[in-house]
Amino acid sequence: MPWYWWGSSNSASSTPEEALNPELKEFLKEQSPRPYQAAEPPKPKAPVAKAQPEKHLPDTNKIHPDRPVPAESLFPDGRYAHLWKTYTPSAEINAQTLTPVDRITQGRKDRTTSLHRAALENCAFEDEVRTQCLAGVNMASRFKGTLTMCGEESRAYTRCYQLQAKFLQALGYMSSPMGGMRDAEHEERIQMHADKLYHRMMDYEAAVAHAKAHCLPIPPLTSVFDASRPAPTADQIEVPENLRAKMSGTPLHELPPQERELAARAALTEAKIKHQAAGEVFEGLKEMNEARMRRQAMIARFVGEPIAKFVVPDADEAADRGKT
Repeated sequence: MPWYWWGSSNSASSTPEEALNPELKEFLKEQSPRPYQAAEPPKPKAPVAKAQPEKHLPDTNKIHPDRPVPAESLFPDGRYAHLWKTYTPSAEINAQTLTPVDRITQGRKDRTTSLHRAALENCAFEDEVRTQCLAGVNMASRFKGTLTMCGEESRAYTRCYQLQAKFLQALGYMSSPMGGMRDAEHEERIQMHADKLYHRMMDYEAAVAHAKAHCLPIPPLTSVFDASRPAPTADQIEVPENLRAKMSGTPLHELPPQERELAARAALTEAKIKHQAAGEVFEGLKEMNEARMRRQAMIARFVGEPIAKFVVPDADEAADRGKT
């Protein structure tokens, strides 16, 4: 079988790659994948120190004269100045819309609200004690507070509020005329002085309780407003009879000795403020009536007095129309 030997001799003398066409060999070499070579790791770059630019934040408290804003703005630096151009303070609106009598009435309401708030601020400690009693630190205190409803703490808080309000009234808190309101710093000093006098009274009551418990002589009572002089008795306190009848609450002679002078001073101050407010109301009504008469005279020049009185009625006729 010569073909067998011929095939055997060719396989021994050559390889399949050699038998290929040279062009085919070149094509296969181009198409074969290249051997893998590991990439070299990048060399670390030396950090370059760059100076960070300083950020200059705007000063929000700086005032710019070219961008004025009212005191009600939270940004005095002039931001939102275009929004404040059409702003009108409430005081100017009230001055244009409210009558003098309405302004006086609103001022009395504002004084009552401010006095109530100041008395509550001075009794913040008593309020905190009452709140802690109601909340309870532990189970035993919570059960005791629920059982007694914190009556002692609640009475102390209520009495603190009542006395603080009387001290504020007696010292003339927020009692300036409506035409010239005092500054807030002055009113705050009155509030602090009222709190000082209240605690002086509480110290005296504690000293009296301690003296009674240990059979000691009771310390002498001094004036709640001037500790250098003795406290006046019920007969020495001068209060008009008509004012005594209007005093709310317990009569003067039935109050504790340390509270009599306070109650009398508070009643006298409130009567003075009411009398002053009544005078301001009278002046306001007089001013309104004069303005009404001027309007009547101006209209009467063109259409006559009867029509002028119909358009702008007199004070009595205007009141009758308001009732109907």
